[in-house]
Amino acid sequence: MAVQTGGSRGLQLCGCIVTDELEAVGAGKTRWLDNPVILVAMTQEHLAIATDQVIIMQLTWKQQAEKDTKPFVRKVGSCLEPEEKMTAMEWVVFDGASLLAVGTSFGALLLFSQKGTLLIKQYFHSDPVLKLRVRSEPLGSLGNDSSEDLCLIYPKAIARIDAIDLKILGHKKLREREGMEGEGLLGWKVGGDTQDGEAPINRLPFLMWNINRTAGALACSDGALAGIMPPPLLELQGKRHYCALTVGPDCTLAAFRVSGEKQGSLVSAIIDKVMPASVTKISNLAKRFWQKDESSESNRPLEVSPQTFSRASVITSLKDNMRKGERLAVAPGGSLAAIADSLGRVLLVDVNAVVVVRLWKGYRDAHCLFLEAPVDGSADYADPQKKHLSLRRQQYRLCLAIHAPRRGVIEIWQMRHGGRVAVIRDGESCRLLQPACQLRSVALELDTKDDEDETFEPARVYFLHGDSGSLSLINPFMPIKKRMS
Repeated sequence: MAVQTGGSRGLQLCGCIVTDELEAVGAGKTRWLDNPVILVAMTQEHLAIATDQVIIMQLTWKQQAEKDTKPFVRKVGSCLEPEEKMTAMEWVVFDGASLLAVGTSFGALLLFSQKGTLLIKQYFHSDPVLKLRVRSEPLGSLGNDSSEDLCLIYPKAIARIDAIDLKILGHKKLREREGMEGEGLLGWKVGGDTQDGEAPINRLPFLMWNINRTAGALACSDGALAGIMPPPLLELQGKRHYCALTVGPDCTLAAFRVSGEKQGSLVSAIIDKVMPASVTKISNLAKRFWQKDESSESNRPLEVSPQTFSRASVITSLKDNMRKGERLAVAPGGSLAAIADSLGRVLLVDVNAVVVVRLWKGYRDAHCLFLEAPVDGSADYADPQKKHLSLRRQQYRLCLAIHAPRRGVIEIWQMRHGGRVAVIRDGESCRLLQPACQLRSVALELDTKDDEDETFEPARVYFLHGDSGSLSLINPFMPIKKRMS
């Protein structure tokens, strides 16, 4: 079903999320979705909306009568420490099941099942989690240098959890706490808790990089791993390195080459071991000497300890005293990134060359997301169940959706140097949402056939209107006669 909403162009109405459970997060009030405390995460089938300590799960916008699940309220106060709050949320979608990842103000990661069962809680850093990002490698990279992960963005660090480790521990916890047997989360038949005499893991292995120490920045406001990049010329070419991007108040953009290895050179190992511990010791001594009221630290979990950081080196940085980086969006495949700054500008960055290739002005408090839209505006684009076999990947166009809340508009621009293809003028009290990408690296066989069009899943962007509860798909190339049908 495709309609035109509020005189806007390029929208396909998918349904509504009106339900009584939404009152737990403040729905019903005018412009309730503008509250920055409210977190929204989406898959191709359902939504999750949360506040500080309440999550509404299994929200669906589909209007079919045969709904298998109903939305429910999950109160997470018992899962958190006193004064701990949820600060970030994202779905982690596997082949067969989905987990809801939640970051907290004390630096913890919580993983919930679709039934609301707490599976994993682990602390990685003492700072609050700013953002959770799930990264999936583009088609064609499987079996080569495929790398998929969940990243936790902190003000001074980035932590990476490999998708395989996440799946293994998630599968184990699902079997323990929800009694899942047979083929479970991974699609693997697991006969026991140990294999080859090895004890099962109970904690998530991870890598962490200290980004403020290497860039000379005090803190970042957003960040991401853009993908795999080649190592330096004087290092072993077999080692894996990632490109990390950060934006912040004192560094508009910083690009890093971060090592995927836990061990580096001797000097780096000494620095990584000694520096975090030394800083922690000095900080603790200073707090004991100067701090008058230690009650504020009494609730800090004891599990947080000095971290061992992997190597991170700055590739380039853009510092401007007048410009502050606020938000970051990364295109599918990691070739482009969009940065919204405090001057109302949106910068388009070529990640491989780390240069700004385009700039827009007049978008204060902007939020950006990349999408891949069919050039023929097919209405089937709104149905994720259809694999789009009639369209090849070359028939999709990469676009950037820019939401300017102060102007009340959402503009869609074709990449890299194309024009504006659609304008949505009902942009108040709304959110741009993108379904979490499915992690495929261990769900597919490494010797899959070369025809990647059959499994190509374009990146979609949805438009959630808070006051009406309507959820629409942004389809910028849809012909007018289809929009009005």
